[in-house]
Amino acid sequence: MRNGGGRHNIKVSGTIMTPARAFVACAIILICLFYALTAAFQGLISGTQGPASSGTRLHLNGLDPRVNKQERDVSALLLPTRERWHGPVDLDVAAAARADELNRTWMESPDKAAGSWWLQPGFHLSFMEENPPYPFQRIKHVDGKDTGVIAIIAPFYDLDYYKGELARAFFWRLKANGHIVIIITSYQEFPGRIENPYDDRHTTPQDRLIHEAVDGYVHCFREPDRFIPPGIPRILLSESDFHDPDRRDGGGSLVPFGLPKEYDLFYSNQGGDWNDFARNWTLAKASFKRLITELGIKVIIMGRDLNKEEDHDLSPLIASGHIVTHGPSTPWKDFLRYIESSRILMAPNVHDASPRVLVEGLSLNLPILVNRHIIGGWKYVNDQTGAFFDSEENVVPVFKELLRKQQQSELRPREWFRENWGKEKATVRLQAFLELAVGEERLKAAQDIVKAKVTYK
Repeated sequence: MRNGGGRHNIKVSGTIMTPARAFVACAIILICLFYALTAAFQGLISGTQGPASSGTRLHLNGLDPRVNKQERDVSALLLPTRERWHGPVDLDVAAAARADELNRTWMESPDKAAGSWWLQPGFHLSFMEENPPYPFQRIKHVDGKDTGVIAIIAPFYDLDYYKGELARAFFWRLKANGHIVIIITSYQEFPGRIENPYDDRHTTPQDRLIHEAVDGYVHCFREPDRFIPPGIPRILLSESDFHDPDRRDGGGSLVPFGLPKEYDLFYSNQGGDWNDFARNWTLAKASFKRLITELGIKVIIMGRDLNKEEDHDLSPLIASGHIVTHGPSTPWKDFLRYIESSRILMAPNVHDASPRVLVEGLSLNLPILVNRHIIGGWKYVNDQTGAFFDSEENVVPVFKELLRKQQQSELRPREWFRENWGKEKATVRLQAFLELAVGEERLKAAQDIVKAKVTYK
């Protein structure tokens, strides 16, 4: 049929379908199809639709065991933790009490009597692994099994855009899958602003949202409010607390051998601009010169060979034998022997999150001489373990008094550390903290995710 305008019309079920009407209908159908496909695709990549290869569905709040349970509000999971946590932020006292309860239950259990050590309570930070990549690190049970808890231990690398973006995306993927993610403050001022001018890891504005969305903080700070977002559960527990003061094996010994004292002062610094800033090389050198000039002490510097460096400040003291240096290739077991062969361990560090060497010194029964302004590790200093100093002006009197106390047996560094910290206490306290901060139900769900080994078809 031909109209006066020359248009061709089609009659469909009694309705005249003009080309314009047909175009509109097709457009509506295409738009609807587009939204349907988009929704399906988004559901697939987020894990909210489609069966996993293990036969387990993955939701934003964890595993769906295919039972009739009311699903949690997914949006609540993605809110900053401070909007979801309703208890006190400092859980030190409560975690200590819960740790005592866990220990008491274990000591009275038939599993303990049967020697089933792998059933004892306790979580610890695993060794660095390829997956997940640094700065993510897994939290494992004392038996070595993955708990589904992941720790962020440093800022994301910021000199490579794609590395940083991959790390941020990885965090949100883990959180959406139902993993528990915490921050352990073992890297300078992290999650606060990194002050080291030679560092290549810094916090960006978008990282602040991640810092607010984690489930808890295991921190080392004297004033945590300066570094940690408000309203997030936290505990004063350093990575260095997990060292075992009773370790003695082929790798090294933290149990004293009773070696004779050859050096008056021990100091560790691996060299380079980054380490010189973090280990406060400027104050260290000034203190060495003052101590040697006034007291004639002998200092050992581990981690660098000053004979190969143009360090004219200390050259005369090296030539006179008052300073002895050893390079960075020293095996750890020999490194520990040099510590035990010294009288006092010195840490002039400021921008350092609880240096491991402090614990090594305490375990080997050395008193510690620590910068009063250190970021972490300050909690190890008391009238039984050591003393604070803050400049070359007061380092000599503080050192003399510390040496006097040591000679008169007024100090007990190793005993104090074993009574208060160490692997056995720290692992149980970490588990207790997580039980309080996120609940045993979420801990179980996170572990189930790891066991299921969910993948996508």
